[in-house]
Amino acid sequence: MTEFRVLPGLPSFGPPAQPFPRAFQQLGSEGLVVEVRPAAAGAWVGNFRHGLSNFSGVYHHPDGHHLLFVAGGQGYVVDPTTHALESEIGAAIIGISELSNPPSLLLDHQGIVFERIGARGRIWRTRRLSWDGFRDVRIEAEAITGLGWHAPTDTWQPFEVDLRTGRTCKGVYVGPDLTEGEEVVASDDSAA
Repeated sequence: MTEFRVLPGLPSFGPPAQPFPRAFQQLGSEGLVVEVRPAAAGAWVGNFRHGLSNFSGVYHHPDGHHLLFVAGGQGYVVDPTTHALESEIGAAIIGISELSNPPSLLLDHQGIVFERIGARGRIWRTRRLSWDGFRDVRIEAEAITGLGWHAPTDTWQPFEVDLRTGRTCKGVYVGPDLTEGEEVVASDDSAA
């Protein structure tokens, strides 16, 4: 299995860190710096450009091969053996939970949307559930429950997400669910 460790900064000697995305190299900046040690290849260092939040981490992808690097909210799915950037996810991820049945990662996008990533990619993505943030979130065997901020009434109101399908019940945001060009995978248009 691939091993990794977050470094305190760019290495001062050895091969230069590989930038993600590739254009990040032109900026000469330091992002999330990670040493990667694949089981079947040589070690390398990646430098990942930060997104729009303070959340960073590295996770084994549910497919058992790739890694998911999250640098300041921006997600990068990378093949640790070839160093190939397979895809980018989000820009303001603020939390990730590891789930089972099936093995997957639950991403919290900006405290307004949840997305579940499985071995073959996105399993589902909810519609927008809150105007600004979640509170009292609980992940149970069948559902995610919590409170979402309802700005017009200045209150926290409940939502529920079916963990298997991503279908939502309640939720307080009544505006558009996703930005233009994004796909609604498994959502429900019901609102509080």
